[in-house]
Amino acid sequence: MRIASFQRFPVFDDAKAAADVLLRDLLWASGEAVDLAIFPEGYLQGHSYDRAIIDRRALAVDDPLLLDLLKPLHQAKTAAIVGFFERRGEHLYNSAMLIEGGEITGVYAKANPLEDGCTSGDEFPVWKRGGQAFGINICSDFREPRLSDRLVESGASVICAPLNMMIRAHKVDQWREPAIESLRSCAIRTGCWVISSDVVGDNGEGWMSCGCTLAVSPDGTIVEKVAEWEEGTILIDID
Repeated sequence: MRIASFQRFPVFDDAKAAADVLLRDLLWASGEAVDLAIFPEGYLQGHSYDRAIIDRRALAVDDPLLLDLLKPLHQAKTAAIVGFFERRGEHLYNSAMLIEGGEITGVYAKANPLEDGCTSGDEFPVWKRGGQAFGINICSDFREPRLSDRLVESGASVICAPLNMMIRAHKVDQWREPAIESLRSCAIRTGCWVISSDVVGDNGEGWMSCGCTLAVSPDGTIVEKVAEWEEGTILIDID
């Protein structure tokens, strides 16, 4: 299984611009014979902890606007995991969708959300691609080991980790190492590969992320990592 994970500048309230980045990156990934691409938490509309902003940004999986945004992705052969705020009736979720051929073929909703107004997901789907079974945990899910255990119980050998480590500037140094260690601990405990994707840069309001996009082998070794404070991509083959 060949996986590409992208560290990207955040895009806020411009899903069309975010979708254009997705298309560019997925066309590149297709040329590299990548089976699965991973993008950050909340990437499509921009992440937030504010209930009103999340409510304004959230889209249902059958929303015509979302479906139109994804249509151009049919050009790419690579499947993609993309973070977005999801609306299901009266409930809001911090979710990640699996996109294949420009269509949504699966969704995982964050089980341990910190975002105000987001409902906890309670399903832990696992999919197969490139000969490997993979599932998703999103950012603060990694604070609860039982959540990745649910994926392992369903046969996952790869845990995809969309992150959004954009926090107050004075907390960046405080959380840099703990974020990495939570991913390493998950890999060692579960015996899975753990591949993360994060945003990098700032939001213009005193929040910033140095980026935590990396690949951790089952023994806890960090085998690939994008440089901090830069956009970049990791490309890894898993047997």
